Amino acid sequence: MDKAGDLTARVVTSLTYGVFSRHPGKEFDEVLARRQHYASPRINTDSVKIFVDGVLEGETAALVDPYTGMGKHRGELNLAPAELNAAVQRFDAMGLQVHMHAIGDGAVRAGLDAFAAARKANGATDNRHHISHLQLIHPEDVPRFAELNVSANFQALWAYPDTWIMDINLPVVGQERVNRMYPIGSVKQAGGRIVAGSDWDVSSADPLQEIETALRRSDIQRQDGAVLNADERVDLETMLAAFTREGAWLMHHEELVGTLTVGKRADLVVLDRNLFKIPPDQISGARVVMTLLDGKVVYEKP
Repeated sequence: MDKAGDLTARVVTSLTYGVFSRHPGKEFDEVLARRQHYASPRINTDSVKIFVDGVLEGETAALVDPYTGMGKHRGELNLAPAELNAAVQRFDAMGLQVHMHAIGDGAVRAGLDAFAAARKANGATDNRHHISHLQLIHPEDVPRFAELNVSANFQALWAYPDTWIMDINLPVVGQERVNRMYPIGSVKQAGGRIVAGSDWDVSSADPLQEIETALRRSDIQRQDGAVLNADERVDLETMLAAFTREGAWLMHHEELVGTLTVGKRADLVVLDRNLFKIPPDQISGARVVMTLLDGKVVYEKP
């Protein structure tokens, strides 16, 4: 698509290592070694993804403390800590970005431990590692995102008390842990870098819906819905930066895009209203009028 001039996005691909890898054993290393074959001006192939744990809905997310009413069961790490540490150290030394899936606070801690081990082994690098999802982060680990320069990649659209959280998660983790789910505000207050993701096609990729949810922490389809820990709300500036400046930085594109700056590429989205002049509960109703990539219109509303 890029060679044909049809790719209207900037892309970082992640080669999955371990669980869910499409390339088992030696095949993974063979594909990794020839990754530049698939690179192009708009496609960066220098990233590896690791699924550190599962999900709370199946009690496979790894927790620091046991699941409620399930004895000593704490979920599962897909890689033993020593194996995870070794993998992250290896990829970090190769100059690769590591992208982690981590749902439970035990998995987040294991991921941060692996990044700390890589820093100890390799020194500080500019590989810009990040952890996605972060449904639970133990309070003791919140400051570590800033300390280790690991980006917190939240899917803000999930940060409200939906039926998944209240009917499925609550019985197995308890109210205290539900109250600290998706701690966007806490990581921000501790100096961590907030980046916004969608996990599409699991859920919507609409940034406007995610921004409104992050500001309200309630169901954007309702005006009077329940709130998931109001203390974790963040402001509009934080979420706009998460989708623009911080996302560009994570992709190593901060010199090209991410801010409205003379000399950068004109990757722009034009909205039909000023988000700073409307109430938060109207943000998801805004619509894209025009999108430009490298200054060329790639979408225009009829």
